[in-house]
Amino acid sequence: MNLATFSALLPKLAFLVAPALFAQSGPMPPPPLMLFVREEVKPGHGAAHAATESAWTRALTKGKSTEYYMGMNALTGPTEAWFIIGYSSYADWEAKQNEMDKNPALKKEIDQVSMEDGNHLSGSRSYLGVYRKDLSYGPPVEIGKMRYFRVRTFRIKQGQNKAFEEGVKLALDGYTKSHYAASFAFFEIAAGTGSPAFIALRPMKSLADMDAMEASDKAFQEALGEDGRKTMQKVFADTVNSVENQLFAFNPKLSYPAPFVVASDPAFWTPKSVK
Repeated sequence: MNLATFSALLPKLAFLVAPALFAQSGPMPPPPLMLFVREEVKPGHGAAHAATESAWTRALTKGKSTEYYMGMNALTGPTEAWFIIGYSSYADWEAKQNEMDKNPALKKEIDQVSMEDGNHLSGSRSYLGVYRKDLSYGPPVEIGKMRYFRVRTFRIKQGQNKAFEEGVKLALDGYTKSHYAASFAFFEIAAGTGSPAFIALRPMKSLADMDAMEASDKAFQEALGEDGRKTMQKVFADTVNSVENQLFAFNPKLSYPAPFVVASDPAFWTPKSVK
């Protein structure tokens, strides 16, 4: 992960909570703020990139950092690695940046690892998301037990945010009426992109969860009714420039997970290669 995501992004301005909860496990709501770090990995550099990320993790562990994050690999689309970092507030985000600055030894080691990591990347970008509970659906999940994310990125036409949100809320009515068996979290992108955008995250324990989607989607469409479907389709056609759908798999070798994440499944989150 590029060091800029920790130190340079703050001055310039896809499931962690307050530190008091870090040692707990169990279902938890998404954090108020989420930093999405999107790295484009050069073809053939996947294993080397994972190795430098493991070195990053060892440095943070030795430095007793509380800058926890979860990493995942793209199963579809471009060859990418994404990292998600949660914060309880903007003040919490700032405190994490200051934590790095107050530990010169850690910062020096991270600088070195960052240079090595850059050799395996063709580019990177960061997005800051604000959790939108009013646009999200389903009960909290135990993120440490999840293995996959379906990530949908909506790029919205200028001035159409409110109309788009009304379309999402119409869809939420259909999900509720059909008892849709899933949870997803909506984040509105506050910084990092040139156009309005939202990221919707659907966590899954297994890719087998997608096998049941056809039946669930049919029940959802029936719950909307013909008029509801036509209205929702028109709203999205009028407000959305594009939608990007991707599947990701969590990778412990790319992660520096919080204690509560590890507690959910220690065997998965602490493989020998990253201890």
